[in-house]
Amino acid sequence: MRARLSRNVATYVVALAIGILFVVPMVLVLLNSFKSQSEASGFTLTLPTEWRFDNYVTVLSDPSVALGLVNSVIITIGVTGGTITVCALAGFLIARRTSRVTSSLYMYLIAGLIAPFSFIPAIRVLQWLGLYNTHLGLILSDIATQIPFMVLIFVSFVRQIPREIDEAAIIDGAGPLRMFFTVVFPLMKPVTFTALVLLFTYAWNEFQNVLFLTSSSKTWTMPVTVYNFQGLHTYDYALVSANLVITIIPVLVVYLIAQRYILSGMVAGAVKG
Repeated sequence: MRARLSRNVATYVVALAIGILFVVPMVLVLLNSFKSQSEASGFTLTLPTEWRFDNYVTVLSDPSVALGLVNSVIITIGVTGGTITVCALAGFLIARRTSRVTSSLYMYLIAGLIAPFSFIPAIRVLQWLGLYNTHLGLILSDIATQIPFMVLIFVSFVRQIPREIDEAAIIDGAGPLRMFFTVVFPLMKPVTFTALVLLFTYAWNEFQNVLFLTSSSKTWTMPVTVYNFQGLHTYDYALVSANLVITIIPVLVVYLIAQRYILSGMVAGAVKG
C-alpha cells in the first residue's frame, strides 16, 4: 500500500511539473497579449494594469494576417479532409484484402515514415504540374507527408472491425463504396476524430513546407505571418503575443471538441498492428 501511494504521488508530481512546463508559457503569452508594449517587454506573469483589447484589433487589421488566416483555413480544411478520405479508404482496402499487392503497398507506405522529405524534387514536381505557389500544391504536399502514419493507424483500427459486418452489408445489396461510407466509416469515428485533430494541428501549424514550397506571400499561412509579424514588430511583444494567441485558438477549439475521441482512437489503433 505504501509503495503504491509513493508511486501515485510521484506520478502526480511529474504530471504537475509537465503541466506547469506547458501552461506557464501559454499563460505568459496570453497575459502579454493584453498588455502595453512597455509592460509586455518585462515578460512577467502579472496582470496588465490596463487591458489592451485593441492589440487584437491591430493584429487582425493587418492585411497579411487576415490573408494568412484565410490561407490557413483553406489549406487546413483541404489537408484534413483529403488525408482522412484517402487514408480511410486505403486503410480499409489494405486491412480487408490480404493479397501480395496490398501487403507490398502497405510496406511501401510504412517506409514513408522514415523517408526524409526532399524539397528540391517536390518543388520541381509542383512547377512541372503548374501547382507551385498554389493552395492545391501545398495541400497535396502536406497530404503526401501525412499518408504513411495515417494509413498505419487506419489499418490498425479497421482490422478490429469484424468482417461479418461487411458480409451483412453485401447480403443487403450494398456495393463496396456504399458499404464503406454507410456501414464501416461510421464505426471508425474514434480513429477518424483522432486523425482529424492530429491533421488539423499539423496543417494549421505547418511552417516548413509553406516556407520552402512557395515564394509568394499570397499563399502564406498563419505561422509564416507570425514569423514575419515578429520581424516587423520585434520589440512590441504585446502585438506578437496577440498574433500567437490568434494562431493557437483554432487548434485549441478543435482539440476541446474532439478530445473525448482522441484517447479511444489512439488506444484502439495501437491494439493490433
